Amino acid sequence: MSVTSPINIGFTLGDPAGIGPEIFFKFQQNFQNNPNFNIVLIDDLKAYNQVLSKIKLGQASGFCGEHCYHTLKKADFLYKQNLIDYLVTGPVSKESLWMAGLNFSGQTELLASINDLNSDDIEMIFVLDDFRVVLATRHIAINQVSDNLKKRLPRVLENSALAMNKIFNITKPKIAVAGLNPHAGENGIIGKEETEFIQRMLNSFSTKNTATISGPFPADALFARAGQNYLNRRLQQYDLFVAAYHDQILPLIKGLGGFRAVNMTAGLPYLRLSVNHGTGFDIAGKNIASCEGLLACSQLILKISHSEKSKIA
Repeated sequence: MSVTSPINIGFTLGDPAGIGPEIFFKFQQNFQNNPNFNIVLIDDLKAYNQVLSKIKLGQASGFCGEHCYHTLKKADFLYKQNLIDYLVTGPVSKESLWMAGLNFSGQTELLASINDLNSDDIEMIFVLDDFRVVLATRHIAINQVSDNLKKRLPRVLENSALAMNKIFNITKPKIAVAGLNPHAGENGIIGKEETEFIQRMLNSFSTKNTATISGPFPADALFARAGQNYLNRRLQQYDLFVAAYHDQILPLIKGLGGFRAVNMTAGLPYLRLSVNHGTGFDIAGKNIASCEGLLACSQLILKISHSEKSKIA
């Protein structure tokens, strides 16, 4: 792909009962004449209008969940027909998906299923400039994190090293891994996951020579330093950080970057990005939602689109 050729970016509205439609049309009004990319709305507006008559703004429903599913299926088809180059999704209510009989913890897992992939084949990465974080475990209860981390960590490291290479063109990324427990377990005094399996898995992965792995580090110190580097506009020491669980890192990323932080799915046949906020049911229909997240997604795509490798995440 030539860097001067317009990029076709497919956009989905997300849950029709939320702020997704509002932020998309605000984004479109401001950036529809951008010469760097073409905006391709994937939602079928006729079907969308039919859904609107059956829903109430600010409330999850099976109608919305089903609409979101069909839209993602269409997006997948358009990519495979070479009609879009990248996918940007609006926010979707997990409750709406479940009410539609789609028992997925989010669009990340739903897109994996559409592509006949296992949830362990894909990764959720948050990007805030050069502060990049992958979630070793995603939308699961906190009492399931330890067992899930033990199962997933080797695959997370493998997938993440590949993603850094294909998306960001970093051949041998430097990856820092946070521990699960406070103070990274204090040699087993506070928790034993670090000594029982995390350190062993990091040592084993280091022999593959596809990335430089460091850790496990105490999460508070690791992410505090990364946050200070971001605030003071210093380069990050690592190309990617691995967080043990969802709320270990996302409060910091969202607090530092607001809507400028981008949610990225790696491991699909295409690169999918999403805003890092939810459906905003409480403000749906009030015309106060910001389209800054969609702008951040499009800007990140423009940064990485110079490399043909970035089309395959």
